Amino acid sequence: MELDIIYNPFAGGEKKMKKNLALVEDKLNALKIVYRLHRSEYAKHAIALTKEAIANGAKTVVAMGGDGTLNEVLNGLYNFENITFGLLPCGTGNDFAAHCRLPEKVDEALDVILTKPATYIDFIQMPELRAVNVVGTGLDVKVLQLYSALQKKTKIGYFNSLIRALFTYKCSHFTAVVDGVKKEYKSFISALANASMFGGGLKIAPGADIADGKLNFVYVEEIRGLKLIPALLKLKKGKVNEIKQAHIELCEKIEIKSENCPVINLDGELYENRPFSAEIVHNVLKMHR
Repeated sequence: MELDIIYNPFAGGEKKMKKNLALVEDKLNALKIVYRLHRSEYAKHAIALTKEAIANGAKTVVAMGGDGTLNEVLNGLYNFENITFGLLPCGTGNDFAAHCRLPEKVDEALDVILTKPATYIDFIQMPELRAVNVVGTGLDVKVLQLYSALQKKTKIGYFNSLIRALFTYKCSHFTAVVDGVKKEYKSFISALANASMFGGGLKIAPGADIADGKLNFVYVEEIRGLKLIPALLKLKKGKVNEIKQAHIELCEKIEIKSENCPVINLDGELYENRPFSAEIVHNVLKMHR
């Protein structure tokens, strides 16, 4: 096995990332495994690095960083028949890695790539963009906007941003065509989950399966005043199914049009003025997990 590792030098903090990188290099050198490191220098650079690595013959492409790095590498992948994919989680949230139950220690996560066979996982395809964890618009976008303004990115900071957003964000009307059926909604959030969690461990779709060929379409009707508090606690405990205003539908394809949500969240990355049209891609991408 040869590895092409696309890494973000600042994921989880520059000092910590240097330690993680040293652990990975030491292990691969000791095992005499051929590897190449590709350092991401700026936003979206990992997309180009991934494409370049595959063009130069990469067979196993590894994303080393947080959910943002994971998303960029995913968007650079092609030639799916001849490559496999791996993840070394080193970010703050690592939500997709947590769903996959990958080890938190980077050297143990490397063992998974080296010893576990690659199996198919799903991903979400949108016009010119992909996601593997959660795509959404509405409240989650507001949370990310508040969170991005923080100097220090932590799970507590994300949760505080969520609380602020909950008490200020207003529901919006949107139309969704779900597997060909058109419906009208009024909701805090319109999310498509391939995996189960976002925001550093908040389980938005507890029953999600990344290899079932289905999207979890999550929407939450308006919750007012003090009713927000118990709903928030249930979300934090992974009990979104106990929130009567929350709904989860399984689908394969969806198109959403909203009155006031011009920004979309893809795996924690924000995109403006993009069409919210998505479908699940099944049995194409192979991941070591």
